[in-house]
Amino acid sequence: MKRRLMLGSMALATLPGIASTLQPKAFLTVSGRIGRINNKTTNTYDFTESDFLKLNQSSITTGTSWTPTSVFVGPLLLDVMQAAGVTSGTLTFKTLDDYSAPIPWEDLVRYGVILAHSQDGKRLSNKRWGPLWTIYPRDQNPVALKGPIAESRFIWQVNRIEAKS
Repeated sequence: MKRRLMLGSMALATLPGIASTLQPKAFLTVSGRIGRINNKTTNTYDFTESDFLKLNQSSITTGTSWTPTSVFVGPLLLDVMQAAGVTSGTLTFKTLDDYSAPIPWEDLVRYGVILAHSQDGKRLSNKRWGPLWTIYPRDQNPVALKGPIAESRFIWQVNRIEAKS
């Protein structure tokens, strides 16, 4: 019994040291050709959920092939990229289930694409579209934003973005 207590005490004594070295869990990781790094271990810019929600928020009211017309809320992708020091190139969005798809920089500028965290006032969940979903103003640009290429850019369950030249 005495030995168990001693081992338990030793384990607890090491927790403060371990806790101080842990990085907060990344809500979104930006990697590749980035101008700012806040995680030197992985050479990435990691947003905590709190950091991500502090970015200026925008909304797009639109329908998708999977949802009725809804109000989507999240920061402009341009603002997300600016925070990570990305100014141009192609962005490859990666998801919880390891799907990936590119979005050209021009789309961010032309359409004001957002990285939505909410739909109709409810947070997106990992089981339904979340944590993040790239949303274009499809209803405002129906000709340009319909068809297989445009639809492939409505990427849900996003948790990583890789910036390339």
